[in-house]
Amino acid sequence: MTLRAGIVGCGGISRSHAAAYAHLDGVELVALCDINRAALDERANEHGVAGRYGEYEEMFERERLDIVSVCTHAPLHTPVTLAAARAAVHVLCEKPLALDLEHADRMRAACESAGVQLAVSHQFRFTPLFRQAKEWIAAGRIGELRAIREVGKGRPAGFELMEMGVHYFDEMEFFLDGIEWVHAQVSYEGRAVGVEDIMPSRQLCPTDRRDNGLVAGDTMLVHLGAPHGAYGLMELYVRGSVHDWLMGPHLLGSEGQLMIKPHGGMDELWYCPSDVSFAAHTPPWELVARADQSDCQINGTAWPTRHSIWSVRDMVEAVRTGRKPELGGARALTSLECVSAVYESHFTGARVVLPMEDRRHPLGKRVVRT
Repeated sequence: MTLRAGIVGCGGISRSHAAAYAHLDGVELVALCDINRAALDERANEHGVAGRYGEYEEMFERERLDIVSVCTHAPLHTPVTLAAARAAVHVLCEKPLALDLEHADRMRAACESAGVQLAVSHQFRFTPLFRQAKEWIAAGRIGELRAIREVGKGRPAGFELMEMGVHYFDEMEFFLDGIEWVHAQVSYEGRAVGVEDIMPSRQLCPTDRRDNGLVAGDTMLVHLGAPHGAYGLMELYVRGSVHDWLMGPHLLGSEGQLMIKPHGGMDELWYCPSDVSFAAHTPPWELVARADQSDCQINGTAWPTRHSIWSVRDMVEAVRTGRKPELGGARALTSLECVSAVYESHFTGARVVLPMEDRRHPLGKRVVRT
């Protein structure tokens, strides 16, 4: 049976989801929805999609969909997902899953009650070199994994936390096999963030029109712990473009290091046979693998290693086989849970253990209190 897929939200990321559905076996993209008619027609014309809607409730009512990608801005993720659950449609939601844990919990509960899957789209963990790096670690190629480090793209930290930070948290969860606690420090204009520094994401980062709700801070240092004693470190701060986009996990082991680095749409895996890095005393890093077209073939087409087709494929296969998607269930909430923990830790000065008992937005509840 061919699955019928739809997309709500026809902005930039929808191009990746649409291409994925168009190129995967056993699924057909049949409907798109956006209030912007020009964006809707542009995306629909790219793939010859006849079902075009301005309202997602009408799309769910008229189309017999099996799966939908939610590619809107974050504030709409919850209402679109709840509508999909009422229509018994499986949901693959773009990141961040929701604006806060209360909304995410409602989404998860609604989908579970309706008997449909809910997953969040963090595509990097599914790509060939991420899987290879995980296998190397399991095989002891860098000894015992001690830490994973991530550095942000360079936008104000509060905004980036909801855009790329959620990806970094998912990468950390993938390599560390879980996240148990978070401890963080957040600053703004050189001082510790206070309640007066909480603002809408568009105010903090006016160069980006995406709406990620309430955020705070231009600089963050996030420390997190894994079940087996390893830890993660995330640094988010404003910086210019230096040499290249540094995004990619830096994995430190007791007997060596690995780094996954994007290059021209394909990932590279670098290896250093030392557990420390000093300019004059460390063995040189070695490029040990570069993803190429032979690694990244899906149904005869080579895909960039950070394309959404990797997470879309997992979701489609899960729906077809009846299994849970890798980023479904409680794991769908992990990255957003870490975002909440960052702010709660900063304002309380304490380590926050996951899962959090207080599901309210850690910034929203403080704004209301004042």
